[in-house]
Amino acid sequence: MNVTAAVITIRQLTLAVILVPPELTHPVPGAQLIADAVGIFPTLPVMLVSPRVGGFSRSFAHFDVTALVGDINTDTIAWQHYTTDADDARPLPF
Repeated sequence: MNVTAAVITIRQLTLAVILVPPELTHPVPGAQLIADAVGIFPTLPVMLVSPRVGGFSRSFAHFDVTALVGDINTDTIAWQHYTTDADDARPLPF
């Protein structure tokens, strides 16, 4: 699995944010993407975020992100490419 992601700290919470298109920030397929990302970020909470369009971005996580989303600006995050060697026959949706 290859992802564009970053490990960031917001309000004393360190988490992994993964950059995805807006249509992937819904419970389906977002939940599966987060489950797949555990192989890359096994000890961190994972949040999916989409690029800002018109000053607004979408997000999805398995935890309440209401207090965090205002502090996340996808335009200023230092994104990196992460890869896991896990065999995954499914093509990535992004």
